[in-house]
Amino acid sequence: MYCKRAGTVKRLIYTGSVVSASPMKDDGTGFKDVMDETCWTPLNDSLAYLFHDAYVKDYVYSKTVTEKYMLSCGNDENGAGLEVVTLLCGVVGGDTLQSFTPGSVRICISPITGNTNGCKSLEFVQQFLGKIPLVHVDDVCEAHIFCMESTSSINGRFLCASSYVSLKEIANHYVLHHSEFTVNQE
Repeated sequence: MYCKRAGTVKRLIYTGSVVSASPMKDDGTGFKDVMDETCWTPLNDSLAYLFHDAYVKDYVYSKTVTEKYMLSCGNDENGAGLEVVTLLCGVVGGDTLQSFTPGSVRICISPITGNTNGCKSLEFVQQFLGKIPLVHVDDVCEAHIFCMESTSSINGRFLCASSYVSLKEIANHYVLHHSEFTVNQE
């Protein structure tokens, strides 16, 4: 880590994904009692049945391996003393200033748009994590700002999600609050 040796960087903040923190048991037979920062997604073949395509498997694998590598950067001889923080974000929803709808928002609204791939993504997250962790983009920004501005030492993993809901609960929310839409409740 050249930036650490140069003294120009004190803290590395990595934006990760909750898919690297699955509470799934290593053998894939169920979930641990709690999902928290101690959970790591098993990278063995016991979970292969959950991946509906190679892209999803590669995504989960790359997010998990990358986060482990980032956390190790504060421990090796080149990064000793570097504070490493990983923010594991749930499915991000909320407003955008972009001229297009971001992918995670498309996934969040897929039950009312009929986006089949988005619904499959929500189903996968639910099967993989037990529930669907949701977080508003404003909360993600606040978490990053907190990590940047914190004057005390900060290291480690932090889950960034405000709600853990089922796909059925998402569909019920849309039916209750947005009756003008046809909601996929399968």
